[in-house]
Amino acid sequence: MIIRMPALLALLVASCAAKTNTTSRHRGRRLHGPAEALRSFHAQDVASWVRDRAASSAEAMETFALEVALAKAKAAPCGDAVAAGACVHQNNGVPCAPLLPDCARPCAALSVKLYGAAGATQREGVLMHLWGSSEAPKGGAGRHAPKGPARTAQLEGGAFHDRQWRDKALDYARRGAWFVTALREPLDRVWSRYWYEGRHGAKGAVRSESEWLDRSACYGRGLGNRCLDNYYVRTFSGRAYSERDPRCAGETDDCNGGVARDDLEAAKIFLETAFDDVLVSEWLSHPGTFERLATPLCYDPDARRPFPRSKRPNARAAEDSILQPSFLAKRAPGGRSDERPPGWAPPADAQERLRRANRWDLELYAWAADRERAKLAGTAAAAKDGLPEPGVLWARDFELF
Repeated sequence: MIIRMPALLALLVASCAAKTNTTSRHRGRRLHGPAEALRSFHAQDVASWVRDRAASSAEAMETFALEVALAKAKAAPCGDAVAAGACVHQNNGVPCAPLLPDCARPCAALSVKLYGAAGATQREGVLMHLWGSSEAPKGGAGRHAPKGPARTAQLEGGAFHDRQWRDKALDYARRGAWFVTALREPLDRVWSRYWYEGRHGAKGAVRSESEWLDRSACYGRGLGNRCLDNYYVRTFSGRAYSERDPRCAGETDDCNGGVARDDLEAAKIFLETAFDDVLVSEWLSHPGTFERLATPLCYDPDARRPFPRSKRPNARAAEDSILQPSFLAKRAPGGRSDERPPGWAPPADAQERLRRANRWDLELYAWAADRERAKLAGTAAAAKDGLPEPGVLWARDFELF
């Protein structure tokens, strides 16, 4: 990797200038509180930028992935809240899914929510039902939330080049957390977002599919709903991407839209090393998914019973004695997905444009699907019902979310 010295020198000069200006404005006084924190963040961003240019993505991400894996391996045993009868759903007080005999549930869980890829199902159907409490992305922990730290968290709207994301991952790794995410077929994910939020512009004006693709925005500190190009790889590669300073140039065997093949390999290394499970959104309702996760997450796959799905207390909660994890679709609130006509398909030119812009995400999804399919192959459910195919919905549960 060649370090661009002029750009590096310019950044260091800007850093020194910012520090000098801050000191002069405050007449040499030492900064405290938010001002000191801001300066600290800036210094760490500079250091991260220098490291980012000094090693390949795969090398840098492998180092962090091994750090996460080592922290998980060294995690101390925890007093299980389920065994102690202290684990309840933080919104309705229903007890968490009971433990199987002779096994232990991981002490905590960390999920990465990828927009349009069943993130709500992971948090509300699985994490909350097995661990009871979760760090709410936008506040509001629930009236039955434990007094101590939440047992699960879900990251969203960012990427693993962000220091805060890395700190959160290491914090949960030290607690012995189960790391999970889910990938959806990348092109289907984008068109799902188009119908959910992208089709209608200001004052209800309808955007065409091509106009929606024109709005893709994959740069900056976080990755939001409008990142439509290699969104998965950008999230997990550990790299910060700049429109002015792309990772590579042109469309070649090793470059796709400014994202290098090395970044794809970095994402694979991180997911394989640090994550316990990389699920496939279209296959969450396959009975083999529920069956195979029962052992590592220590719940009874045969104890199926009704449970409340609402975020708030409801009448059904009083009738249920336990929760069980649910992999059924939980669509994010809002949006206009129900306006999508049955059998709709994107225009051929827009679909081909999207395919060219997501070469690495398509490869990453295929890689994850192969790994998950191999795990499902060992289940009794797969022997009975067969194995799913990549990109094909197992049931209608996930057709629109």
